Amino acid sequence: MSDFTIAHINLAHGFRGGERQTELLIKGLSEEGIKQYLICRKESPLIEHLNNVSGLELIAVPDKPDARLMGHLTLAKKADLIQAHETLAAHSALLHHLIFKTPYVITRRVDDRIRVNGFNRALYGKAAALVGVSSVIQGVMEKTFGVKALTIHSASSGLKVNKANVAAIKEQWKDFIVVGHAGALVDRHKGQSVLIKAIPALLAKIPNLKVVFLGRGEDLQKLREQAKGLPVEFLGFKDNVTDYISAMDVFAFPSNNEGLGSVILDAMANSVPVVASRVGGIPDLVEDGRSGLLIKKGDSDALANAILKLHDDKELRDRLVKGGLEVADDNSAFAMTKRYISLYKSVLNKA
Repeated sequence: MSDFTIAHINLAHGFRGGERQTELLIKGLSEEGIKQYLICRKESPLIEHLNNVSGLELIAVPDKPDARLMGHLTLAKKADLIQAHETLAAHSALLHHLIFKTPYVITRRVDDRIRVNGFNRALYGKAAALVGVSSVIQGVMEKTFGVKALTIHSASSGLKVNKANVAAIKEQWKDFIVVGHAGALVDRHKGQSVLIKAIPALLAKIPNLKVVFLGRGEDLQKLREQAKGLPVEFLGFKDNVTDYISAMDVFAFPSNNEGLGSVILDAMANSVPVVASRVGGIPDLVEDGRSGLLIKKGDSDALANAILKLHDDKELRDRLVKGGLEVADDNSAFAMTKRYISLYKSVLNKA
């Protein structure tokens, strides 16, 4: 067992990328023998995902009057350090620090501008450490508040690929060149419309093209309308998303903004070449010409050209797959966990 104890706070309602990363870190720390607590909402999917993790104690709190105010007396001084995984969690961690003096670490996953006010100055200023999941997010925190931060990338999901499922999916798609995307169907964020706009130019050179979207979201109907008459399938949310990603020929990720885009790592880990926008933290993972191809945000012509280049150039595909595998390996859940353990030890040695 480790000689320190960590309490995690994640007060998100659903289960998206940040919650997947919370799960991966908690499981990784458990494998290292670290005693942990998790404060989350009573209806949080994290409870189901983490229910049997060794050395983890769950503290499920109600929504009302305010989840940020709950769980503090139960946790009290049991943890040596608090890890806040999202904004409301950071608020809760600050409150716990003010009551019990427990140091806290904030991990920020979005590259949005942070409002400058007295509360946020205290929130970020009193943190024992600040982590951005990309260098861009690290820079936002440092420039906004004049504080030191560091980058620890999110990890690839580590979801196991079912070879039989992949074979069945490839059989369904055997007559097609498949360009795929995975993410919430929120176009202002993920830019799915850019990929749809690229399809006519792609069809001129790849008549057996199929474009697939994995995920659900508010823009499903709008995107369906835009894709009418085109070889596009909306497959919805899939628990076994990596099985589908593994069966793709190209993974296209034309986001308009992105903290990091950790799903890119899942494509890389499964030997699928990546084309992505040069926005946010994506260039931390995608080095143009080595581990993927980068395009200008919103440029459907550039996206089509990059996909065609991959289609026509096997040597390029092979080089990008090799580079992507190296990036994915360097950003595994194991590697992320080790980086956090190093940070926690550094913080506690200073405390």
